[in-house]
Amino acid sequence: MKIHFVLLCIIFVGCNKKEPTLVLPNEEIILTEVSYGTHEHQKMDVYLPKNRSKATKTIIYLHGGGWYMGDKSDIKDGAIYFQQQGFAFISINYRLTRTPENNIHPAQMQDIDRVIAFINQKQQEWSLPDDKLALFGGSAGAHLSLLYAYKYQVNGKVKAAISMSGPTDLTDNLLINSTIGGASIGAMIESYVGAPFTAQAAAWQATSPISFITATSVPTLFVHGTIDSAVPYQQSLSAYNKLKNAGGVAQLEPLPNIGHDLVGTNWGDLLPKMIDFLNQHVK
Repeated sequence: MKIHFVLLCIIFVGCNKKEPTLVLPNEEIILTEVSYGTHEHQKMDVYLPKNRSKATKTIIYLHGGGWYMGDKSDIKDGAIYFQQQGFAFISINYRLTRTPENNIHPAQMQDIDRVIAFINQKQQEWSLPDDKLALFGGSAGAHLSLLYAYKYQVNGKVKAAISMSGPTDLTDNLLINSTIGGASIGAMIESYVGAPFTAQAAAWQATSPISFITATSVPTLFVHGTIDSAVPYQQSLSAYNKLKNAGGVAQLEPLPNIGHDLVGTNWGDLLPKMIDFLNQHVK
């Protein structure tokens, strides 16, 4: 009966985009298109592991895409991997830039706030604690994860962060002058901040995670390809060194001869390191 129930839950959620009325803590469950707000982009996919308890850790993932594109489904296979390792994995969409609404900073920070509040509301239904959270992002999503963890977190529920190929200093000329697929990284940052660097340099600095690193910043794992031409490896190295020198907890995993697309990454080696990092610091 339990197996049939889980299959029905997955089919029901996948087809009708609604949550089941019952979520069993001893079963793996996948909930898709869960709304955490009223905007069309305020949706999440939730991967709940079996045997959930007050000790279960939750990873909140923010996708990349230059702050103006990308989707929560980009990491579906990775989400299932973490779910099978006993983590709750929540992949979120957030409001994007370059839309008629002009969703510039701090709209994305507000969305992360909403997600964390939503997890609090659902903790009994989902059999999850709401204070064992880690933020994990790729590229622009990594930037958002770090910025929230270092600057905007106020309740201490986010215990760690993982940045994969993330920009940490938006004011760095090497980053500003970089491109990806022919598109300007500097122009993407301008769309996110809402003003050009020449007019609002202080705003670019105020949205740079590296500006807010202190000894009490959350433990952070930086993963970065050493030949990344879009977001230079130096972005992670500089943030790692600043956090380490400040007396905080920092771990750096350089990916030799790997670019921004992460093609060629040895996931069999990297993923266990990520699991170990999360198990050590999310408590």
